[in-house]
This record gives sequence, C-alpha cells and structure tokens, in this order.
Amino acid sequence: MNQLETVTDLFAAMPSQGMNRSADQVRQTCRVYVDAGRISDDGLESIIRLFNLGKAKGYSFDQTAALVEYSGATLSRLFAGKYEGALDKVVKQIDAYLELEREREKMRSDRFIENSIWNKVENLCNFAITRNAVVRLVGPSQIGKTYCLKEYMRRSNKQVCYVRIPAAPTMKLVVEAFARAVGVNSSVRVDDARQRVAKAIGRNTLLIIDELHELVMSAGKGTAMKCIEWIREIWDNSGCGMVLCGTKSLEDDLINDVKMKGWLVQIDERCQRVMNLPNKLPIEDVILAAEAYGIKGSTVSVEGLLSRIKMNRLTSCLALTASWCSGNNRAKEKHPKNWESFRAVYKAQFEEV
Repeated sequence: MNQLETVTDLFAAMPSQGMNRSADQVRQTCRVYVDAGRISDDGLESIIRLFNLGKAKGYSFDQTAALVEYSGATLSRLFAGKYEGALDKVVKQIDAYLELEREREKMRSDRFIENSIWNKVENLCNFAITRNAVVRLVGPSQIGKTYCLKEYMRRSNKQVCYVRIPAAPTMKLVVEAFARAVGVNSSVRVDDARQRVAKAIGRNTLLIIDELHELVMSAGKGTAMKCIEWIREIWDNSGCGMVLCGTKSLEDDLINDVKMKGWLVQIDERCQRVMNLPNKLPIEDVILAAEAYGIKGSTVSVEGLLSRIKMNRLTSCLALTASWCSGNNRAKEKHPKNWESFRAVYKAQFEEV
C-alpha cells in the first residue's frame, strides 16, 4: 500500500475530523480522480473550492454537504478520494452551487447597508462572543434583526451558529434546528441529538437563537418550558456566547407576564446586555439605503410613507425603482432616480391591484 492510500484510508475512517484538514491535503487525496480520468483539473478545483467554502464558514460535513444537496457521508468520501458514484454529476452540482454563491456574494457585497441597526447588532454579538455572555436582542418584525444576524454570521471568522425557532415548535423540531445549526446528525433520538448538540457547543461558540418568541406564541406550555430549560442548560454547561432574539413578546410574555410565571427569568438573570431596537427605521437608515441605489433628494413628499415602511419593503422597492428608472420597464423609458419615482413604484407594487 502506498502512502497516498494510507492517508486516504485514514481520512475516510475519521470523517468527524475531515473539515479540520487543509485544502492541500484534500487536493492530494482527490488527485486520484484526475489520475483515473474521472474529472478534469477544473473539476478538482471545484471540489477544493467547496471544501474551502465550508471550512471558512466553520461548517461540518453535514452542513457543507447540505449546500450541494448531498449527504455528509457522501461528501466525506468525496473529500477522502473514495467516492465511487457518478463524479461528473457531483462536480456539476458543486459548480452550480458555486456559481449561485458568487451571484449571492455579489448582491450581498453590493447591497448590504451598514446602518444603525447593523451597528447595534454587530456590537451586541461581539460583546456576547468576547465576554461569553448571554445577551438579548428585541425589536419589531421586519426591522432587520435576522438580516443583520445572518450577515454577522457570514462575516465572522469565529464559530457562529444561527438557530431559528420554528413556528408551532415541538421539542423534536427545536432540537433538530439546533442540530442542523451546529452540524451534528439530527436523524437520531431526541435525547441523543440533545447530547450531540451540547458536545458541539463550546466556550468559543456564539449561539444565536432567533424567533425565540415562538415558544410562547405557538408552542404548548410544556414544550416551551422544556425548550427554555434546555437552552439554559446549554449556556450553563458550555459558557458560550448566546444571543436571544425575538419581538417584544420575548419580554412581555416570557419574562414579565405574571401568568407566564417568568419562563425565561432564570436565563434572563444571566443576561448581561439588552438591546431594544426602534419600532421603525430611523430616517437616516432609509436615506443611507436609498443612496446605495442611487436615489437622492428631499424626502418631504414621502415622509408619511417612510414613517411606516418596513426594511424588507424598503429594499425591495428601492431595487425595483433603480431598475425601473434605468429603463428596465415596458416602455424602455428612463426616469429620474428620486423619491417621486420611488413612490410611484411603491404604489404600483403594494397599493394597487
């Protein structure tokens, strides 16, 4: 047996450590595909780019595999030079994802606006992970909480895990959401999955738990209590940084409402910082977003509209306005990029049948 076969077998036998390898090691083991004429050098580089992408994000095999809709076991064998299936099909799937990711990255880098909401979220997350602290982020829906949290995770070079509490949650659904976020197998018994999640979270992890208010709004009391106690245990045992995020219900119902008996009180007592976001977008943030799309001028004519607009509608309408003003419309006519054009597009998009 040659040295390459020994290394390859070793990696295949230790899939849980696979993402800790270097790109050069993966390139060495996957070179067998090129030598056998199964893929080209370009195909090999596509595999390496996927590996680097997953590693840069701090992903496990399962999480990286999910990007290209394969199983973690398949990706483990692929990176170890042991995949015996239709390799050209796998490379084609990887290339399609990488192209999509490039387009997404371009849109993110072009359009993500570092506004006051972002500054607050970034500072709060930095505090949580550097102090190993529990923090609370509270704000109305569509103000940009989730958007900023996901952007923080994307930019961070630390281990950041984002969990979204599902609507109508059960203990099983919540545990599965945590398992996916930290990159462990969720297709096991709930108790086993809970243990695996707990082992995967350490002091250097930032655990972001979004939509936490769903536990009181759409879960039974028993389920909510079990989930909250488990979250508290995770922090007690790991000492990780933790961001608890939700709407005003997070405070009104889970913490302050006597009828709810302060379900989150025990974990809230561990909270070292609370960030309450404004109920509406500051006008400075609106103008900042508009300028990124080339829309300038006085906002006097649209003050009423801007006072009630949500972040998702704002960015959607700004993008449509910029496109429409550039001549991407039925008449192929260009229009001035100003707030009057924005109002016309908004009315057509959201207020007219």
